[in-house]
Amino acid sequence: MWGDADGVPGFYWWDRNSSRRIASSNPAHMREIEHKIAARNHLGGLLRGGSSYSNTMSGGARHRILTIAGSDPRWFAPGQGMVRAFALVALNPGRTIRFIGDAVWEVLQEAEDRIWVTLNRRPRLFEGMFPLVRVLFNVLARDVITAGTRLDMLQAVPIIYTCYIGYDVVGHHSGPLSRNSLRTLKGIDRSIKALFDTGDRAPCKYRFVILSDHGMSPAVPVAEAFATDFDQWCHDQWQCRTAVAAVPSAGERGQANPSVPFRTPSGRMPRPGTTWLRTWGRIGAWALELGTSGAIRLGARILDESSPTHDGGIAVISCGPLAQIWLRGSTTPVSRNTIEARCPGFVDAVLHHPAVDFLMIRSNSRLQVVGRNGEVTLRHLDTVPDPGQPMPAVVVQVDGISPLAHLDEPEVAAIQLARLGSMDATGDVICFGATLVPATTRRSVPGSLRQPHFWSFERQLGTHATLNGDQAYPFLITPSDLDVNVDSVTEASQLHDLLVTISRGDAGTCRGEVQREDERSTLG
Repeated sequence: MWGDADGVPGFYWWDRNSSRRIASSNPAHMREIEHKIAARNHLGGLLRGGSSYSNTMSGGARHRILTIAGSDPRWFAPGQGMVRAFALVALNPGRTIRFIGDAVWEVLQEAEDRIWVTLNRRPRLFEGMFPLVRVLFNVLARDVITAGTRLDMLQAVPIIYTCYIGYDVVGHHSGPLSRNSLRTLKGIDRSIKALFDTGDRAPCKYRFVILSDHGMSPAVPVAEAFATDFDQWCHDQWQCRTAVAAVPSAGERGQANPSVPFRTPSGRMPRPGTTWLRTWGRIGAWALELGTSGAIRLGARILDESSPTHDGGIAVISCGPLAQIWLRGSTTPVSRNTIEARCPGFVDAVLHHPAVDFLMIRSNSRLQVVGRNGEVTLRHLDTVPDPGQPMPAVVVQVDGISPLAHLDEPEVAAIQLARLGSMDATGDVICFGATLVPATTRRSVPGSLRQPHFWSFERQLGTHATLNGDQAYPFLITPSDLDVNVDSVTEASQLHDLLVTISRGDAGTCRGEVQREDERSTLG
């Protein structure tokens, strides 16, 4: 949206200055973050003068509908676009009947999938209200943003960004290649076709760019396979000051328990800010589009209360197969020596947790990527490489076996790690989830038999947020008459200039963007 990712090290992170957990689903947080980014970018965002549907940041859009950072304390002002789109759906009798039918079909699909995975004893996250979540994201939100986008096209809005998040929601819940997830793509495909059809009748020409912002990989939740989840294990390790082994809850070491369905263990309350609560947090943020300023402030307080409540000296925040650890009380990044002085053996203990592949820490003026059999030293990369330029050399030294050697693209991974570690906002210890291949069908995520699975520090069956595997491969589909070269693109912010060129390159035409969130799949 802005071509600038500095200060945003993930979907969730810990803010050292305010000692709070930042969530991208929190409107108050995202308004603050986008304001800072916009102040650094005087040329304006990607969507300047256009519309943003189902987005995290507005990109300078004039109309911000179901956009987290687009919430505004003024009465009804931010929701006018959504009211218009919702009315377009609700006041159409044929569309209303189809909505009811689609909603019933969505619930039946979820029920059928639950029965199938139960009878076959396959992994599954049982979230009681998920059928309603599916209706909200896969039917209601999809129809509303499609109707609003089509109306904007007919009114010649100069640039439009639309994100379909349904596959992402179901993919996290059921696995990226499960029947349950793939069926959601049919509805998204129909919506995209409707946008293309509307483009033929629009008063000006639109160019369509379809973007998936990331891929998705099958996952095994750490909380379901071990006696304690990763967050609590790290806190226990820090408080004990001695090595505490990660103990599998049942079955083989490092394997998910095959005899217990994926559910919250008996007697343990779900942690605030995780799983279904995060989904409802986003639903709440969307609902605030129609609320008063008081409702928005109340919603921000509720979401802020989902911050970690541990009183220990560290904050552990997990995001899929990525977990970051911050030392509380420090307003600046902390080096490995400081961590070891505070808790000897902590770094090695975390590194040898079976769910951790490798970790990244700071050491003096360098970054260290540490694996069990070797280390890679990286130099800081403070600026984003210019697209079209040779990829910068960031590796300073390799000791032993490089922990990046097994990745699909080690050179690209090194650049991405150097950029991530150069942000002051990132954790003091950054943990990357390891892979495993489940030994039996019953331990494999549906649709992913004999495929590598990632350990997820969140309770997810489909995940993304680390290196390697399908999750690391988004896609970009552009009009065939455009010469687009992304060979040197290593991070999302580098796409900004490319998309600006596409959207504003032809005088006298309109430009459109659709994003499908894969895993959070984005059509954009």
